[in-house]
Amino acid sequence: MKKRPKPLRSGDVVAVVAPSSPVVRGRLRQGLRSLERMGLRVLEAPHLYDRWGFLAGADKDRAAALQEMFLRKEVKGIFCARGGYGAGRLLPYLDLDLIRQYPKVFLGSSDVTILHLALTQHAGLITFHGPMVEPGFSQRMRPLTLRSFQTLLLDGGGFGGTISGRFLSRRTMIGGELTGGNLSLVTFSLGTPFAIETKGKVLFLEEVNEEPYRIDRMLTQLRLAGKTEGVKGIVFGKMVACGPRKNRPSFSVTDVLSRFAQEVDVPCFATFPSGHGTENVILPMGGRISLQAQSRGRAKFRLWY
Repeated sequence: MKKRPKPLRSGDVVAVVAPSSPVVRGRLRQGLRSLERMGLRVLEAPHLYDRWGFLAGADKDRAAALQEMFLRKEVKGIFCARGGYGAGRLLPYLDLDLIRQYPKVFLGSSDVTILHLALTQHAGLITFHGPMVEPGFSQRMRPLTLRSFQTLLLDGGGFGGTISGRFLSRRTMIGGELTGGNLSLVTFSLGTPFAIETKGKVLFLEEVNEEPYRIDRMLTQLRLAGKTEGVKGIVFGKMVACGPRKNRPSFSVTDVLSRFAQEVDVPCFATFPSGHGTENVILPMGGRISLQAQSRGRAKFRLWY
């Protein structure tokens, strides 16, 4: 059974870490102020403003900062500053057995997907896929995203509602434990000790800035690797800026997802408002999701942990 973190309360300390690319200081500062307006106290983790080439500091420094924030008693939540690239490079330096003893709110998405897989599968924690401090909290948060933050992270309750979207399969109901994240990072996990475990779970996938043929290639790799066998369903999040290049013959990304749904023959839904889009509803990884079709291109969903 996954370890459930305690919800955040007003006045709690949240640490901001940079596990991937370097931060943009001005935008990060805006995000930090937004967290403070929400009643949280912000702790800037060591090496937050480091820069080492295309990384936010040396691998061992970033890993040590992340692990320290899990171990520090006064820290109740850990928010990732931004994505980009580099989170996977931390994995050899993290003591996941030690981190397992300190469950707390961990929030991030995109490149942070690989950390979600490590923390849920190897440390047995429930984590949260959602906005990062930069740019997620540095701009006005959309209503659905804000409500999911309030309900899941601050109140600790279930969150649900009705959204636009449709099932790409004949079966129109999905339910089970959530895993997944960014499609590129999920694919990156294959062949490593942190390869995504999908059997008996609901697989969430989202992407940004990838052409349809690349989306198709990654989905095909997941299928050939056996990662669609035994899944309870697949939920596609936003596929942002994933159209074909101008004047290049192509299927649309919608075509790719629809064909994939037919090939795997499991319940598939598109599009859930989470990922790189304007809405980035928080998803409890290792927690639960249910989705059921309604009339007129709508679906009812619920998230809990």
